[in-house]
Amino acid sequence: MKHRITSLFVVLGLTALLAACAGKGTEQLPPPESPAAAARSESLWQALVRQSDRHAPAPCRLSLSLRFGTEGDTRRVTALFWGNDDKHLRLDVMAGVGAVIANIVEADTRFLIYSPRENVAYFHEGSTKPLLKVGVPVPLALADLSALLNGRYLRAFGEGHTPVAAPSPDTAAFALEKRFGGVLTLDAQGLPVSWTENGDKGWRMTILYDDRQLPRRLDLLHANGQKAIVLVKQRDGVQRPFTEEQLGLALPEDTPLLPLSRYRAPADGKSAP
Repeated sequence: MKHRITSLFVVLGLTALLAACAGKGTEQLPPPESPAAAARSESLWQALVRQSDRHAPAPCRLSLSLRFGTEGDTRRVTALFWGNDDKHLRLDVMAGVGAVIANIVEADTRFLIYSPRENVAYFHEGSTKPLLKVGVPVPLALADLSALLNGRYLRAFGEGHTPVAAPSPDTAAFALEKRFGGVLTLDAQGLPVSWTENGDKGWRMTILYDDRQLPRRLDLLHANGQKAIVLVKQRDGVQRPFTEEQLGLALPEDTPLLPLSRYRAPADGKSAP
């Protein structure tokens, strides 16, 4: 029984690095130093808006590589991530060729995670971010991750923004408002290149791009030592929208379906099988 619970904790733990919302705390930062700096900041924000407008919601399928853990103790898995938009998403996580360790579906406020190895599923419905309940600090919801990786930056970070002092003359920085929070830094092209959750106390994210100016790698680091790397290995061309069956998750008849509130971390606290 301990092995079953520990394995399921791995599934929830690695997914938690990609799901739930960021904290809203933002340290007080000084505003841009001059009207010219403020004007440049707003110009780069409008460039971000134009970048976002280039990528309307459309069916997509991404092959990902995920590495997560702490210094000297990391795990690597692969994943297939697909959906027609940011509202209904599927994520399959694999520890080897064909070895699926988690099937996940997120649709609006409904969330379901199934572990084929243990034949156990947990569900959650409501506005509360479900993966926070597993006790792992997390920077992104699946909907935010989908929007970010597909270039819909306003959907990922929100529209509310206040210019603050930038780290260099050719960049701009903004304190984000409402649901996401933190400080977002844009490069000279208006692309988001880093995000800080709450100064040096929370998550930091660095974003690297491919030749299409779409994110190819996210480097995530928490002040407590947790880290994750999300690498886009391939973007598949999708000609037709996915069907409800392709986006759904049918569970075996004998699968225990439990509320996520019933989840308990293993007594040994390990996050590896």
